[in-house]
Amino acid sequence: MSTSDEATLGSSPTDAGPTAEPSRLESMPLTRRIEGLLMAADKPLGEGRLANWLGLSGKGREAQVREAIGHLNTFYSEQDRAFRIERLAGGWQLLTHPEISPLLDHVHHEKKRRELSPAQLETLSIVAWRQPVLRAEIDELRGVASQDHLRLLTEHRLVQIVGQAEVPGRPNLYGTSREFLRVFGLGSLDDLPLVDGFERTKEVPDSSASSAPQNEEVMTKEVEASEENASVDSTPA
Repeated sequence: MSTSDEATLGSSPTDAGPTAEPSRLESMPLTRRIEGLLMAADKPLGEGRLANWLGLSGKGREAQVREAIGHLNTFYSEQDRAFRIERLAGGWQLLTHPEISPLLDHVHHEKKRRELSPAQLETLSIVAWRQPVLRAEIDELRGVASQDHLRLLTEHRLVQIVGQAEVPGRPNLYGTSREFLRVFGLGSLDDLPLVDGFERTKEVPDSSASSAPQNEEVMTKEVEASEENASVDSTPA
């Protein structure tokens, strides 16, 4: 082995890595770096978290992220790509277009999926449109007990306890979670379609209310915590 070979093998990765790698990353366009992060992520990423990972600083760093995402979506549209970056549950996620869904079924056909029963979907729908809602109200609307369905929906992290009613016994009030927004591809509860007989007239702690730029990083951490043990698989819309 030559002396030059020995010198090359003897140099540790830490000798070159920390000095060379950051310069390579910094020379890449911001759009390319954001695209790489979103492509690797399996959950929405907030602007604050993206800005931190990208090493951006200053008051306008989150605006830089939004501008770069806008450029990427414009490029995807012009090139007629099968995906785009969508705002989801207070963050950003790379999603395929809805018309591609039938093709994705072939890719994921072997993946085990736990689907909700009609009764569970009915319970979830009532919670979504009437929240914050008491279990007694859900039972009254359905005409049957909903305790088991609420328990399962809570285990799936689609429903959560959002408070207690100001009545004797202080029963729990139920509402939807950020995981609910993510699974059903909603940016906020305002994206729910209008349904006759269901109006969200009560004050609801909107699960995307913390999506303002200054709170996005905190919100994203909560999203990650809610997804750690989530058991419901969903195909991006």
